[in-house]
Amino acid sequence: MKFKDLDKTTKENLHNQLTTYANNIGGKFNFLQMLEDVRSIKQPLTKKTASLHYESGKIYWNKNIFQDKSDLLYQTMKKIEVNGDMYKDLNEYKKKKITNMLKALKPIVFEVVPNDKNLEGFKFNLIDENNEISIIFKIMFFYNIGFAKEILNYKG
Repeated sequence: MKFKDLDKTTKENLHNQLTTYANNIGGKFNFLQMLEDVRSIKQPLTKKTASLHYESGKIYWNKNIFQDKSDLLYQTMKKIEVNGDMYKDLNEYKKKKITNMLKALKPIVFEVVPNDKNLEGFKFNLIDENNEISIIFKIMFFYNIGFAKEILNYKG
């Protein structure tokens, strides 16, 4: 996904949401540092503790994600980015596999908790209310950091 290709309303909504999240953990610098730290960890989603430490806080989630689900999630996100549809050109078996993965991952909620107790942090779902992979999840674990910088620096 390219930020420049999004419509103005989507850009403003993403900017407002990401700016709020960044402010809740100490500002843009801390948010971008957190993204850098997450990127430096190999297979961050499959950690048995269902948590990650970053320089100024910790990220928790409420359910372990196994390697097979993580791999399928990554492949599905890649397919969405290329085709715009996760089910395009798939047989029924693969469609069912993706649907089951989404059902298994739907209850997962991530919580970002800063070390500074004066900051509130934030929470987000892996699967949003439209049964799609959450844009915040994609920004945190999938998209490059430049995408997050563009969102945070957007001036409508």
